[in-house]
Amino acid sequence: MNRAYWRSPEAYKKLQTFDAPGFAFQFLNRNPEFVRDRERLQQLDRRGALDPAEVNAFARRWGLLLPDDESSK
Repeated sequence: MNRAYWRSPEAYKKLQTFDAPGFAFQFLNRNPEFVRDRERLQQLDRRGALDPAEVNAFARRWGLLLPDDESSK
């Protein structure tokens, strides 16, 4: 979105189509710190060096629920 048109309702039409998780993902995906953290985990995963504790710390930092997260039950 061009910053000059941030008040334009047209600039936000696509956002209205997202459900809550989709909107949250769009929000997080525009945060450079989140992108940096996610890319770091992806690199570790590609090398086979991904530690579950790091994944859990990432999820906690960004308020994410993982499928096997016992605290979400």
